[in-house]
Amino acid sequence: MALDPQSLLQELNDLRHRYAMLVRALRLMIYDYDVVSGEISWSGETEHVCGRTLSELSGGIAQWEELIHPDDRERAVALLGEAEARLSEYDIEYRFLHKDGSYVWILDRGYFLAGPDGKAVRMVGMMQNISEIKAIEFERLQMQAEIIDAQERALRELSTPLVPISDRAVALPLIGTIDQRRANLIIETLLEGVSARGAEIVIVDITGVATVDTFVADALIRAARAVRLLGTRVVLTGISPEVAQTLVSLGADLSIFETRATLQDGIALAMNGREQFRAGGRMMR
Repeated sequence: MALDPQSLLQELNDLRHRYAMLVRALRLMIYDYDVVSGEISWSGETEHVCGRTLSELSGGIAQWEELIHPDDRERAVALLGEAEARLSEYDIEYRFLHKDGSYVWILDRGYFLAGPDGKAVRMVGMMQNISEIKAIEFERLQMQAEIIDAQERALRELSTPLVPISDRAVALPLIGTIDQRRANLIIETLLEGVSARGAEIVIVDITGVATVDTFVADALIRAARAVRLLGTRVVLTGISPEVAQTLVSLGADLSIFETRATLQDGIALAMNGREQFRAGGRMMR
């Protein structure tokens, strides 16, 4: 079957038209990079992408490098070199200087073509302004960070709940396992709570603590010492006979605590014994 030159020409024109419409619809900036000479031929939506006309983009590869944000330039150039050496796809996001002086986010994708010797001689690709997408992504990440921060605060409050008993007394009922992170939270919560409320008495209840070992005992002692520096007395409650034996065997020095068997006893002490605390009297178990 003979080829119809007129039909082929029409088909070629149709393809060119569809290509041009696609480039316009996607607002793409098309480039054809001559690796040997360093020159770049641009086409497409250059003004939309970076605010520059074709005549303002005549500086070749050197101009392209210069327009990349200083913080992104080394990475973009290095990745280009790797893609050229491997004849692989170039796919990167970086900030690019707009004509108005601002930096826009660019998605840059290109492919290298090899010459007879197997080395890269040409690269064709496209650049797309993705600043709006990046702004949405940044907003999403910011919202995510705020949610994580709120969750962290909620977890802190749940893991170290400081409960007001009176205008000058607070209780910290501890439940579960105490690790290094939580031990630091206990100290932080106590210091912030005592300072904010002007508490004279702090009740630390360990009834619900899963295991009392050397680390837990040390954490409690460090917390008590920190609070005492603010002039606040510390009452330790919830010490079972088993826990008492453990603490004795560990050689834990709990002399800085006032002690009571139960949280209820500690609360009663706080409610009824404030004057004795203020006078410096020592509460005995």
